[in-house]
Amino acid sequence: MRLSHAPIAALLAVACAQLVPPAAHAGTETWRCGNTYTDQPCQGGKAIDLDDARDATQKREADGATREAMAAADRLERERVRLESAQARRAPALIDNRPLNAKLDSSQGADVAQKKKKSKKESDYFSAHDPVATAKKKAAKAGSKSAAKN
Repeated sequence: MRLSHAPIAALLAVACAQLVPPAAHAGTETWRCGNTYTDQPCQGGKAIDLDDARDATQKREADGATREAMAAADRLERERVRLESAQARRAPALIDNRPLNAKLDSSQGADVAQKKKKSKKESDYFSAHDPVATAKKKAAKAGSKSAAKN
């Protein structure tokens, strides 16, 4: 046996319809309390008359502008979702930050290959040094080595 939802929906609609008229009359006034607006009176608040003085043509124009804005918003959202899904399907971009001269071509041959230097472990700390003094020390060291060989 199948139950129909129509009788239940009809009962709910009738119950809601009976509640609408008292609710429509209860909140007809709007009160301004400082910088806020409410449907409840407050101390020092002022009742505000909210008469819509626009004619039918102005209301239709405003409704049309609202519909156009909502359609544009929906169109922009669809475009954004389409672009995001297309971007998600792409592989992430990898940027190679190695210097160009670090890669040796196999066509250059073994005679062009340079001897690798022993690399020092780079310190995590920065230390300033005088490049002139460093050059003088290197020159003095090279001079002492060449004098020792002779």
